[in-house]
Amino acid sequence: MRPRTILTALGAVSLVGTALSASPASAAPLDLIVQSVTFGRTKVAVAGLNTVAVPVTVKATYKLGKPGQPLYAEFDNYDGDLPSRRVISEPLKLVEGTGKDGTWQGTVNVPSTADGNLTPTGVVAGIYTPTVGPNPNDSAPVSQMAPLVVTGLHTPKITRKLSANPVPFGKPYQITWQVLDSATGKPYGSRLKVVTNRKADACLTAKGTTGAVQTNAAGVIVASYEAKDADRLNCLLIPGTQAPIASHAALVPRPGIVAATPDRTSAKVGTTVPVKGNVAGITYDCPVNLQKLSGATQWRTLRSTRMSTTSRYTLGAPITAKGKGTYRVQFPACQNTLAGVSRTFSITGV
Repeated sequence: MRPRTILTALGAVSLVGTALSASPASAAPLDLIVQSVTFGRTKVAVAGLNTVAVPVTVKATYKLGKPGQPLYAEFDNYDGDLPSRRVISEPLKLVEGTGKDGTWQGTVNVPSTADGNLTPTGVVAGIYTPTVGPNPNDSAPVSQMAPLVVTGLHTPKITRKLSANPVPFGKPYQITWQVLDSATGKPYGSRLKVVTNRKADACLTAKGTTGAVQTNAAGVIVASYEAKDADRLNCLLIPGTQAPIASHAALVPRPGIVAATPDRTSAKVGTTVPVKGNVAGITYDCPVNLQKLSGATQWRTLRSTRMSTTSRYTLGAPITAKGKGTYRVQFPACQNTLAGVSRTFSITGV
């Protein structure tokens, strides 16, 4: 599942981080203004689960700065319009000037998953704390800075296998996670440190190795989940010192369970009968269709709408002829919910 799909499904912040954007022309100047972000190297090769520490220098002004003021830098490796890997520097130390105006230096631990052009996208005052997030005035966008060219070799690939697919509502389940070498399709051959988060926002706010456990030598770990966890992001993270080195985060597939009830079972021709119901799971903004049986087996769509934030809908069934009509509500596969249809019901035109 792509990050934007997860955004729609959960209304959460993106897995790859919210991009820093410039303030509107009418807004007051930011407290933090960045002159430059430069790497100490132009190219780096990284293999497997390793990282390579690359020097980073930031020149900036910060109105609220104080002696010893730390900063950190954000980097993205873009895949088309979406960042494919977000990388966070270690805390950058002030090495010249004051906390209000100076030069900061430190390192960024570059993973193999940052393969391609790793581009500076933002600088933030303080220490990276994903559970809090930066104050907009304490962060500054970075544009048109030279990227670091990263050659990633034998990058990790994370797979998952569900104990039930789709995962039923109200039932616990397990996920068998495995970390493989994407170049060979085989395990790395040693026990690996990973994090399997189950809290609602833990996939989005993980930092460092807190809560890490080890896989077996085949890179496999089996995680057990409660029924309520199926409506949250489930993830496996390969931890780094700041943001994860690699991650797999997604909602589990859910069955398409559709309920539909007409307000009445008979109505005058030319009127409309409201049909109300819900689709189980996280189905906000997904389409739903009212259909009428035409002939013996063909279903014709009459009306369509989109699901509300509470996963409910209302559709109007137009009564166009006398006699009994057979209807249903159909839900196309959307987000992590599979396609489904309601029980059929009848409305008689009189």
